[in-house]
Amino acid sequence: MSVGRVLIVDDDSDVRDYLVGALSQQGFDAVSIDSGNNIVPVTRQLKPDLILLDHRMPGVTGSDVIRNVKSDPELYRIPIIMVTGVDTEEQKVEALELGADDYIVKPFLPRELSARIKAVLRRTMTQPQVVQEFNTLESGELAVDLRSHKVTRSGEEVYLTLTEFRILSELLKRKGQVLSRDRLRETALGNLNVTDRTIDVHMASLRKKLDDEARHIQTVRGVGYRFS
Repeated sequence: MSVGRVLIVDDDSDVRDYLVGALSQQGFDAVSIDSGNNIVPVTRQLKPDLILLDHRMPGVTGSDVIRNVKSDPELYRIPIIMVTGVDTEEQKVEALELGADDYIVKPFLPRELSARIKAVLRRTMTQPQVVQEFNTLESGELAVDLRSHKVTRSGEEVYLTLTEFRILSELLKRKGQVLSRDRLRETALGNLNVTDRTIDVHMASLRKKLDDEARHIQTVRGVGYRFS
């Protein structure tokens, strides 16, 4: 039984063949395409659980693919892992700000890649814990439906990545409380190895999308964040 379908987007045929073989051995249903052209209709057709994306491709780049997928109302919740050959903070931050859920630097071992994919899929496929008394969190003009993963601001849907949704939900569930970055790392990312900078990048993206409602997210210096 497959542990999840992974769509590999890479212009290098050798890399595609290697990744398809490695992930298939790990139990994944791995499929591949050689470019980001027509990524939206192709993704709708293949219905992957996760996209594994090369950053540097001619024509439609990895960054372009992220923008196209994350701006599509049917696809924006599909998690994306960016594969990069350059280990710089600027590139990692760019990928996260665009909506990537994780990144991995070449070269890497198949087991590390498999572990990262499984970690992201666990966060995606596991429904958030819902308090029985309510399925919707509300604050001012902001509403978060925990069942459908839908967020609205003044009645208009706000398209968040899964990580952004989990961060916002956690803050609203504990409105008024200060949540440490460690707590948000564990509940929203499921990975204690990511840095504080990663959390801050996701938070910056979330604030930008919430527009005026972002004023309720307060930074508590040296500790974490609070929704007031």
